Amino acid sequence: MAGKKIVQTAGRDRLGEFAPEFARYNDDILFGEVWSRNDILSLHDRSIVTVSALVGSGILDSSLKFHIQTAKNHSVTRAEMVEIVTQLGFYAGWPKAWAVFPMAKEVYGGDAYVEPEGEGVFQNQTAGRDRIGDFAPDFARYNDDILFGEVWTRNNILSLHDRSIVTVSALIGAGIFTSALKNHIANAKAHGVTKAEMVEIITQLGFYAGWPKAWAAFGYAKEVYADD
Repeated sequence: MAGKKIVQTAGRDRLGEFAPEFARYNDDILFGEVWSRNDILSLHDRSIVTVSALVGSGILDSSLKFHIQTAKNHSVTRAEMVEIVTQLGFYAGWPKAWAVFPMAKEVYGGDAYVEPEGEGVFQNQTAGRDRIGDFAPDFARYNDDILFGEVWTRNNILSLHDRSIVTVSALIGAGIFTSALKNHIANAKAHGVTKAEMVEIITQLGFYAGWPKAWAAFGYAKEVYADD
């Protein structure tokens, strides 16, 4: 089934006379092609990629609020957005999360809180204590018991699949190209993110985080998905 064609005119409306080629790339390529491949990566997940990358990159202006509203239009719920921003607090930094929450409150302020169904599957993590438990015991505890034992465990609200998308997108947005990124791409694969989805995630990040970051990320993704 073909994806839903996304029609965008903002490029030509705002920049058509001043920067016609950029306007064409925006309207015809980024939206007309990339966002329109929502049969491979859903609009819901593309919005998660975009919001996470912008926050990771430190883009906290009106464009972020626009993409939060777009996320809502693409069925990202209030509960999911709260979990996305909470997770971004850990992976992009607390000040960025604080900056995002007022925008999210404006967009979702009228939405009622919906109690999540069931309980999340506990995510057991020992890397903190194993690697730096003797050196930084409190940080190790926050990593193992809070970030994984609580945040990642609320996968009944935001799935492990989508939490991996948040994390990978934020790291690429922030320019983190250490083994941490490769580990989280591997986690994404383990959490059901397919090779086709990962290719689309990184392609979209080329536009929202920059071409050099996408090239760097593809190097890790090719290794992780080599057998697919």
